[in-house]
Amino acid sequence: MHRIFEFDDIIRAVLQHVESSATDLVNVAMTCSRLAGPALDILWSRQSSLARLIMCLPQDTWEGKVEGCCRDYIVRLSREPTPIEWEHLRANASRVRRLVSIDGFTDAPKLPRGPVLRRRTDGIGSALDLFRPILRPDVIGHVLKRLFEQFPPATLFPNLCELHFEAVFGLLERSSKFWLLRQFISPGLQALRFDITGIPTHEVEQLFAALPTEAHGLRQLSVSAGNGTAALTVPPSLGKLPKLIRLAIFAIDVSLTRQMITNIQQARCLQTLKLNLCGTSCDASGIPLELPSLKTLYLSEGSLSQCTHFLRQVTTRQLSRINISYRGSASPAEVTAFVESLSTSCQTFEHLERIYVVDKSDHPDYLLVIPLHSEIFRPLFKFKRLSSVKFIGIGNFELDDRFLKDVPIAWPSIQELKFISWKRRAFYSVTFTAMMSLAFRCRSLQTLHLTVDATQSTTIPRAPDGTEALWPTQTALRNLHLGYSRVSKVARVPYFLAEVFPTLWSFKFYERYLRNCAADIDLRLALEKAHSQLGALRNSPYENSDKLWENDSDDSGT
Repeated sequence: MHRIFEFDDIIRAVLQHVESSATDLVNVAMTCSRLAGPALDILWSRQSSLARLIMCLPQDTWEGKVEGCCRDYIVRLSREPTPIEWEHLRANASRVRRLVSIDGFTDAPKLPRGPVLRRRTDGIGSALDLFRPILRPDVIGHVLKRLFEQFPPATLFPNLCELHFEAVFGLLERSSKFWLLRQFISPGLQALRFDITGIPTHEVEQLFAALPTEAHGLRQLSVSAGNGTAALTVPPSLGKLPKLIRLAIFAIDVSLTRQMITNIQQARCLQTLKLNLCGTSCDASGIPLELPSLKTLYLSEGSLSQCTHFLRQVTTRQLSRINISYRGSASPAEVTAFVESLSTSCQTFEHLERIYVVDKSDHPDYLLVIPLHSEIFRPLFKFKRLSSVKFIGIGNFELDDRFLKDVPIAWPSIQELKFISWKRRAFYSVTFTAMMSLAFRCRSLQTLHLTVDATQSTTIPRAPDGTEALWPTQTALRNLHLGYSRVSKVARVPYFLAEVFPTLWSFKFYERYLRNCAADIDLRLALEKAHSQLGALRNSPYENSDKLWENDSDDSGT
């Protein structure tokens, strides 16, 4: 073994390059025994069930088979393990730091998913032996019972820092879940998610009351009832968690908004708040309550007016990101009220950087016309640090050239700008010339989605001497989506895009939702021609797939 591997920091740096692949980790660990321990730490650090622990017992102690409509691989004990075998399982469990769902902890960055490992009993090499991937492995309830009879959770997982309880222990009977959850509560726990369905109210209150003392290290907490279908109240004790920076509640009754904010207000370090709103009425308004450390706010499931009501109840000094996913069509007046509420909720205009608003209705009425004029969005010009502005499917945008002209002045750092009508038709009120000027002047703009009118000759800027001078190149723009734009040959769309934006990588437009009429067919053909001509000018074909744009999301912190 090279002397360089005598240093733990160097070993960790080497393993960082292969930690996303269990196979590569195994191969590296097999090179020398000095790497085996750190590699095992990484392999065991994140688990989505306890199946792998059981499967590392001798193979004659357990059996597994595929069951249920979800084709889960269920593991059972076929004989009682010996004390020595249990102890070996405990040694592996001590390496586990995260018990989370397959997709990772809901309110934390997602982690790479590795294949399931089985263990043979003939030495450390076979302990790392990669056997085969298994879809959704899980452990039957009586196996968990025997396991925790041998070792209490705090003893079995002394280094556990994240727990998504429902995802890992979903097969347990409801009566057993709450008892087991209490056993996992410890000062070392930093992230916790659980569901309180079926748990008596007084027991839930006791659990919440115990968290500030028994789990004072909690930094992330997510609580739901009925997987977010039943309303919850926020007890005052949650605000007493000294290190809490991320709180998610699924769901909150909007009729109790003010009391809930009062309780949340006690969490003085809270930076991220994620709420699913439910209910049909809002509580009476009063003096807004301050959430001084809040930086990120997610509101979902409720109507846009309910989201607006919440914003009117709070003030923030550091809010940098707001994410709104509402249900039910919102009128122009309701959209206006929401935009205005941002100005009253944010005590300063220097921090807000990202705005994401989307209509997530299950069955929206796309024939309903919701005209959204430029004046509705002008109050956002107060926020000078905006780098991402995305409004998706909320109505029929009717922006104008004057609005686009003011964007580079108001948002000099804008990187992503999307006004997506989606299956609603945007009005052709913005010219291609104005769009070109906007994209050129916003030197950091990387992504742009606008519906424009490109049926007239493009107006080229003029030099001081009065001669035409093409826009200088803008090398930041990578993605351009023209929605349902109208295009004609005289606008010379491919030429200007190729000349001004040499790094443009993705050029798209909508074609799947055009109505089957002559005008729409002409529109589609014109866009397709511009699309192919731009590819020819670049000597590279463009793919017009709307998948990336349709699945637009701003959950990059969740």
